Amino acid sequence: MSASLKYDVEDSNIALSGSDLERRVREHAEAKESAWAKAGVEPGLQIWRIEKFSVVDYSDLMAFPKKYGTFYDGHSYIVLHTYKPDAKAPTLRYDLHFWLGEHTTRDDAATAAYKTAELGDHLGGKATQYREIQYHESPRLKSYFPLFMTLHGDAKKMYTMGTTRGKLIVREVPMEGLVMRQGVVYVLDKGPLYWQFNTKKSTAWTRYKSAEYMMYLGQWRVPQSAFQVFDEGTADQDDFLQAAGITAPVMDVPLPPDKGTPIDPPVLHQLLGDINGWQLATVAAQSSSLQPDGVYILDDHACPTFPAVYTWLGKNVPEPRRKLALQYAQNYLHEKRTKEGERIQVATTIVKVNQETEPASFLEAFNPRTLS
Repeated sequence: MSASLKYDVEDSNIALSGSDLERRVREHAEAKESAWAKAGVEPGLQIWRIEKFSVVDYSDLMAFPKKYGTFYDGHSYIVLHTYKPDAKAPTLRYDLHFWLGEHTTRDDAATAAYKTAELGDHLGGKATQYREIQYHESPRLKSYFPLFMTLHGDAKKMYTMGTTRGKLIVREVPMEGLVMRQGVVYVLDKGPLYWQFNTKKSTAWTRYKSAEYMMYLGQWRVPQSAFQVFDEGTADQDDFLQAAGITAPVMDVPLPPDKGTPIDPPVLHQLLGDINGWQLATVAAQSSSLQPDGVYILDDHACPTFPAVYTWLGKNVPEPRRKLALQYAQNYLHEKRTKEGERIQVATTIVKVNQETEPASFLEAFNPRTLS
């Protein structure tokens, strides 16, 4: 299989069990990575990029403001967040993510998943593990960075600018066939020029943060870039639209539900059977349903702040089952989409949760919620 083959998010074999790809990844990973020697020894953020079946430490590069929070869509990354839940806590906790770019290869994606599990083992099985797909990242991952940016690498670039919980989320988007959406700020990077286009329903905060970041990027150019701002509906908007090759009108986006609207509750399933075959049994979606010897899937894809599917592992679950935790959730999404159709998003964040180290988003899912 060619290493250039693009990763398919619907590939349900995250664990690679019995596959030729698993064999090839293992051949290149006979020994544990030396990078793990310094992983998780103190609070902070560490980042590795997958390169030819190995992990390359990008933590120092990410420390520079110009690079911080920048991920390229042709690669896969591992991100480790080490922290103490409070200052007096005697032990460290870990959030461990592997991020798969839209154009990453199957080799890189498989290596990222394999190495993440390896690092999880190195950390004593105590890490909460997240699979992250480009455009569907968890709020937890994005919270680590002053801004979160995904890039492609073309000479002429178009970015969308949006804010989530006070953070700027920057996405590079393809210019070919681009349809502009209401409420979004767009920035056209022409090298010596940065052009910003504000749609009518974009917020003043998003416009301000977009302009601030645009000027920040420009200071790294030699010579420094010039800036211009265009507003939808003004006489000069056609200059921006023509330069970007956009002929269609801005598409309106439906308004979100009213505040106070109830949110669909999560659904909790228990996995019954053995490693040769599993069945799902729906149980009451409450924390008291979780038993120390059980494996459970919590489907909370309707959560507006953090849509996710969790695999919860009791502390008495044996290791063979623990290794397949993310696989269970991916299989669940794949089968759900087969039954219910395209509306089921298989790229939803999936999270491996261990008993007694559950993240707040998991625990809060059991509480009644409304849009606030």
